[in-house]
Amino acid sequence: MSPLNLRPTIPEDVPGILKLISEVYAEYDCVLDAEGEEPHLLEPGPYFRSHGGEFWVVEEDGNIRATVAVMLNEDSGELKTLYVHTSLRRQGWGRRLTNLAIDYARAAGKRKMILWSDTRFRDAHRLYRNMGFREMGIRDLKDSNNTVEYGFEMSLV
Repeated sequence: MSPLNLRPTIPEDVPGILKLISEVYAEYDCVLDAEGEEPHLLEPGPYFRSHGGEFWVVEEDGNIRATVAVMLNEDSGELKTLYVHTSLRRQGWGRRLTNLAIDYARAAGKRKMILWSDTRFRDAHRLYRNMGFREMGIRDLKDSNNTVEYGFEMSLV
């Protein structure tokens, strides 16, 4: 087993990113429709960088094992696309990647961090609450997976 490599995404990562997220979606009986509903995943680096942010991957032996992104809004950073392969769960990667996004937003002078997370992702919600996020809303995406999301926020000042 080779070491894990955390780095900004490159275009060649896209198939591995889509594979990882599809696998996580399947755990919840959902299907990823990148072309129709998540087109930013087809060019994640350029998309997030054009919004002042970044998209990172954790790579192992050429396989994408985790992802996280941050987008910068007027007064906040927004955590996006946190997915961790089953082989890396419960090893601190979710917390480490969330902190990476928080640090990025804080360095950019943002006053708060926000995120939206599918109501089915209970383990992620536990992580967010343990890190100091608080719930701030709910929204229905009306998408093909019948996604309803909880909003979370945290002060960065």
